[in-house]
Amino acid sequence: MNIQFFENKNSNSFTARVTGDCDLYNAQHLFRDITEKINGGYGAVCIDLSGVPYLDSSGIWAVIRIIQHSKTKNIDLKFRGITGAVRKVMHLSNILSIIREESP
Repeated sequence: MNIQFFENKNSNSFTARVTGDCDLYNAQHLFRDITEKINGGYGAVCIDLSGVPYLDSSGIWAVIRIIQHSKTKNIDLKFRGITGAVRKVMHLSNILSIIREESP
């Protein structure tokens, strides 16, 4: 898994583009890297999962923890690119209802 960060200084926001599998071996890195970036004082975050072909329960855990962390920091958090198997796992885990998706 790889995460690229794209900052927008004008809107005090960043996009995190995640690529590769998000599973037991690297979900904790997703949580750590994104929450560390959130702690930098940003007001809005978009997490792009369009490059993630596989997400397991550890990845779901990381997403839920990121949502919780962003709420404690009063961050506007949105997701983008939730498709295919990732959308199916999120649907089965019943977390799509707590995720704000960015309009395409």
